[in-house]
Amino acid sequence: MVKAVWSVTLRMIGRHPSVLVPFFLKALFEGLVLTVLFYYPRPPLSVVFAEPVKTFFGPAFLHYPYNFNLLPTLYYYGQLVSMVIFGVIMYGMAMSLVSQAHSADEEVRLFGSFNRAVRRYFPLLGIWIVISVLSALVLSGPSFIIKKTMQPTPAAITLVYIFSYAGIAAAFLVETLFIYSYPAIIIERSGFIASISRSFGMAKKLFLTTVCIVFVPRLLEVLFMFVKQKQQGIMNLTVPEMMLVILGAGIVVSFVTDSLVFLSAANLFILKQENEKGKD
Repeated sequence: MVKAVWSVTLRMIGRHPSVLVPFFLKALFEGLVLTVLFYYPRPPLSVVFAEPVKTFFGPAFLHYPYNFNLLPTLYYYGQLVSMVIFGVIMYGMAMSLVSQAHSADEEVRLFGSFNRAVRRYFPLLGIWIVISVLSALVLSGPSFIIKKTMQPTPAAITLVYIFSYAGIAAAFLVETLFIYSYPAIIIERSGFIASISRSFGMAKKLFLTTVCIVFVPRLLEVLFMFVKQKQQGIMNLTVPEMMLVILGAGIVVSFVTDSLVFLSAANLFILKQENEKGKD
């Protein structure tokens, strides 16, 4: 089943490469955010960033090479803003493009799909917020509690590592349960609550397949996460500008993984939908 879904997805990309446009635009927007933050210590951007950076982080981070130490933190917040303003619309746009690509008598229309996603912005944003908050809780919650309640003994440190890895798996599971909410909102025009119910129902019926189409591509992000954990050391061994290269590589990784996860989920959603109609 998993191979069949990936095969359908790859064939669709071959026939309709425009289904990748939303993910390309999202990556382009994130690249723009990273570029702006790269230049934050310099005029004219320093007019906007200088005072907040000095207030919250210290004046040293307005100067080379310390500005590169702060860049990952600023980019993290920049990504959140990017997702709220633009990213969730791109996810919805991709769902619409997949739906059109499945219809033999309908062209794949970029602007129409964008417009359709914009009209469903708030349910899409709500789903993304729920996934993000739950993922953050399972990723950081247990480790935070251990660090606050236990002494930094070897046993406590081991527990932190165990819960950190378990948190990654739990975060993927959260996405697995909610992933079909996006196509439900766009394709079936479901509301916020109805889309969650629909996603949970489909994830339950197609659990192992859904786990695979989410977990396998996201493993690339896990591998990259280990690189990011060493980014300070890599920067110290090379040049401070290497931080920019690492963050840029992260945008490419997200483009690949998001494309595979969301397009595969949308295809599986439509195939399941067609199967349900065939039984009626």
